[in-house]
Amino acid sequence: MAAILVCSRAGENLIEGQLKNLGIGNTQILAEKLSEQLQCPLYTLDPVEPYPESYRAMVEHAKKEKAANDFPCYQTVPSAFFKERILFVGFPNWWGTYPMIVASFLKDHHFDGKIIFPFCTHEGSGFGNSLEDFKKTCPEALIYPGLAIRGSRVNKADTAIQNWVSQHFITIEEGVDRYGKETNCRKR
Repeated sequence: MAAILVCSRAGENLIEGQLKNLGIGNTQILAEKLSEQLQCPLYTLDPVEPYPESYRAMVEHAKKEKAANDFPCYQTVPSAFFKERILFVGFPNWWGTYPMIVASFLKDHHFDGKIIFPFCTHEGSGFGNSLEDFKKTCPEALIYPGLAIRGSRVNKADTAIQNWVSQHFITIEEGVDRYGKETNCRKR
């Protein structure tokens, strides 16, 4: 079976050029949709120190973390996540890549023999450099093509998710991905 890990931020966010207060972060919504389609567990990557509520303060916070190469502490991720061979890792694109909390998590763990499917939300920058950063940070893992969804369109992403899963994830009945590699996952 697969497992999903998501880093997301609720609160004030920039959506189509406007500041909006979100009860649930865009990446969390995307992760929940993916979890529902795949019928696999969803875990969250949460900071020990909460992020600022204000969008502008958060942008500055993320900018400083990246500039300082600061690897923030995060709350413990359940061990069940690491038992799976196929991992989906979701995040918002901050400053052209994944947030430093994701970098911290990836740096702290080994992903030998794991298959990672990145997915992200953004407001126009797609994945930025994050796919290359995954490959550099997790050289022992197989990084598959990712899914980038504009945050403002996440509520309408069901078809994009379904197409991504069908195209890149697995040939469901046979337990083999489209690249001929055996998987341990079945779509329900």
